[in-house]
Amino acid sequence: MFLQRRARFAYFLVLPSLAVITLLDILPIIESVVVSLQNQNMGRSNPEAFVGFAHYSRALFEEPTFWTSLWKTVIWTAFSVAGAYLVALGLALLLNMDIWGRTLFRALFLVPWVIPDVATALLWKWLYGDEFGVINFLLTKVGIINKPVLWLSDPLMAMPAVVLVQIWKLYPVMFVVLLAALQNVPKELTESAVIDGAGVMQRFRFVTFPFIKATSIILTLLASIWTFQAFDIVYLLTGGGPAGATKILPTLVYDKAFWGLEMGYASAISLLMLLCLLVISVAYLTIYRTQGLQADEARA
Repeated sequence: MFLQRRARFAYFLVLPSLAVITLLDILPIIESVVVSLQNQNMGRSNPEAFVGFAHYSRALFEEPTFWTSLWKTVIWTAFSVAGAYLVALGLALLLNMDIWGRTLFRALFLVPWVIPDVATALLWKWLYGDEFGVINFLLTKVGIINKPVLWLSDPLMAMPAVVLVQIWKLYPVMFVVLLAALQNVPKELTESAVIDGAGVMQRFRFVTFPFIKATSIILTLLASIWTFQAFDIVYLLTGGGPAGATKILPTLVYDKAFWGLEMGYASAISLLMLLCLLVISVAYLTIYRTQGLQADEARA
């Protein structure tokens, strides 16, 4: 009886949060589903006319824009997350050692995380400047290039340029989590491996990485979800250009909705994007549960 009262009281405490989630998340999603099934073109009459799955058919089968944007979104996400993870892991391994100024460096490495996205985009747009950008100036001074590189105007350079900015923006949170995971690795195991003659790479592969594997998987999956739906950095730097080189799904949805005034079509694309995110989320939950079960079995 006491446990039942506690359970009812717990549900009562959760109700305000559920109400907020319903208002801010579930209702907008339902509204998006409704809009995606309607005409909702602000440039035409009768915007609430029911068109069924016409917008989904257009995105999936009639126009290649969705698939090219999806492919660019996958590239943007994969390289951003992989690059941020490698940078974060290297810094975490470095600061996990007893070096001078470790506390200061920890604080400095968190700076990109706390800078707003708009300020980040403006900063890097200045660094990437063609004639007066700092990066071109330094590369010219050391003799690597003899003319300015069009970082954000060249279709071949635009995607690597925005990926680099996302790496710079994403690595701090990954660094913090990985550093915390590394500090939980038993030092006795590392010392035993050193005594047994294991090299640096062998110690990392067989001693360190197994302890941070679960954290790494969960962290990269969460970072993939964040990056997949990221909009600010790409749009503020390139607007999806040049020539659509950085036209990822969030920028495509924005252009269709606010420039093309095709709210129904944009809602359909956003829901297709949501399905892609659900696949990543299901993978995250599955792997998280699997890693938790393995950890429980190891402790048992």
